[in-house]
Amino acid sequence: MTTDPAREAHGRHPDEALGLLLTTAHDRLVTAVRDRLSAGGGVPELRDPDLTLGRALAAVHRALGTSVALRLTGEADRDADDASAEHPGSLRAHGHPLADRVASVRIRYRGRALRTARSYDPGELMPALAGARRITGDVIELIGSDAADTRIPSSIRELERLLEEAEGLTEHDSAPADSTPEYLRAVERSLAVHAQLLQRAVRDAHQLLKEELVPVFAEPVGHLGSEMVTRDLADDLEQAWVKAHDLSRAVAVVEAVSNDFTGEDLRQVDLSGVSLAGVLWNASTVWPEAWESFVIRASAPEGTEPGVLVVTADPCDTAASADA
Repeated sequence: MTTDPAREAHGRHPDEALGLLLTTAHDRLVTAVRDRLSAGGGVPELRDPDLTLGRALAAVHRALGTSVALRLTGEADRDADDASAEHPGSLRAHGHPLADRVASVRIRYRGRALRTARSYDPGELMPALAGARRITGDVIELIGSDAADTRIPSSIRELERLLEEAEGLTEHDSAPADSTPEYLRAVERSLAVHAQLLQRAVRDAHQLLKEELVPVFAEPVGHLGSEMVTRDLADDLEQAWVKAHDLSRAVAVVEAVSNDFTGEDLRQVDLSGVSLAGVLWNASTVWPEAWESFVIRASAPEGTEPGVLVVTADPCDTAASADA
């Protein structure tokens, strides 16, 4: 019985996963080439040498694609972590447009900015996309097998359900009201551009499934061309997966910009009615004189960066959101 290299690699460190996939690719290709040369023999389930080689290459292509995507995501995350470790205000140091906004504006509207970011968070979408990617890989493995006629129809129905759910989760009302402050419009734009690309990728995958893959498998005689179409769907889902991670990072940027006030001079900022819970600051942050003692009492070490504190609760019982 063959194993799925993508499943074996799931959950491993990207470097380890890539090594495992390359080893698996080598082993499968050796077996396939030997069968091709002998033209009969080898493992019983590898019946046709040409089909065997095609399936081996297709499986390795999908598995390597998954590993490379995970590797790129991991490297991007590590780069962001390294930059943050060098300087707690690294987002501002890198010149992100939102981070360049003055502190008085960012802190005044941070509550609404954070709510906007949470509304775009693709966290609920990820399980549906992950399930669709897994099932698509299973369908490719099943094509041409003895179990195809019994297992593929239920897999296609589950794919339809998952992609319909995923498409619904990508819908956003990204048209701010005319009265929305310009800074919050900028926050919305920074998220909407990624959300629209994700929505388009999911819609394309869903459309491909409905218009091409479902009709192919509905044919009563054979599944001619089904593997090619299914692999196209796998590629579309890979694109959607990458776009979802891009949106997740955009959400993280808004959250970081909304919370990080290390080194800022806030002396002239009116903090009345502003929720400060979750704000990061350090010894270089200058608070309004009337608020300094309250903020100090309500803060604790952030825990991951020396010298950085986090406001654990609103320092004033009478504070009420100014932008509710």
